Amino acid sequence: MTVQEILNQIEQSAPFALQESYDNAGLSVGDPHQTVTHILLTVDITTAVVQEAIECGADLIVAHHPVIWSPLRVVSAESPVGMMLRHGIAAICAHTNVDAAASGLNAYVGMQMAREIALQMPFFPLLPKADGASVGHYANCVDPVAPAILLHTLQRIFACPDIRYHIPCDKSIRRIAWCTGSGGDLLADAKRVGADVLITGDCKHSVWMEAHNLDCALIDCGHFYTEKPVIRWFAECLEPLTDRLILTVSEIGSQPAYQTLTLGG
Repeated sequence: MTVQEILNQIEQSAPFALQESYDNAGLSVGDPHQTVTHILLTVDITTAVVQEAIECGADLIVAHHPVIWSPLRVVSAESPVGMMLRHGIAAICAHTNVDAAASGLNAYVGMQMAREIALQMPFFPLLPKADGASVGHYANCVDPVAPAILLHTLQRIFACPDIRYHIPCDKSIRRIAWCTGSGGDLLADAKRVGADVLITGDCKHSVWMEAHNLDCALIDCGHFYTEKPVIRWFAECLEPLTDRLILTVSEIGSQPAYQTLTLGG
């Protein structure tokens, strides 16, 4: 099994041509002819994740977010890319192509929601692209969903420790739009298709203000947590190859760590 064969397997489900112009999906580090026996699956490639790959014997990391966004002027030995090069570990990053693919991450998350809150099928494209792809989806609920039920359902699906939300008073949810990652820019599109709520992550101040102005519900479950299901998506995509290689899910969470300080009055 080679790196190129892994690329080909992902290509079947999420063609790399679907990626956005700003993205850098594809083979980021390594040789396409390199032999692969063990893959580590993760959302982000950090120094800790590369160390994990070294310790578990993985020779390829498949990640969602690109480990290289912009051209590198220096590659230090201690950086993720430098560590991978020193230890012969390749990296494939499959990002917005997986987000947008017809059977990609947003469709996968939609199926998870449908099992919990009864969404009508099929899902509709929120911002259509070529070949049935879409940036985000929307769907009708079989029955109206109370906001509290939806919030608790999302917390179970994404396993997020907290949720930020704006929901106008007494608003029942009949049509849901969603986009994993950072999809706040799609709020106007959600309103255009008649969605009662947009579920996403990483919303900016201006997006919250727009939600108030549009009288549209907005739920932010976090960038990392809405995209963490991509690891299961990768595992299912690569499952046909598991008779020839080992798949390991990274045990290292990559939600950026920070602390908050509350000042008493």
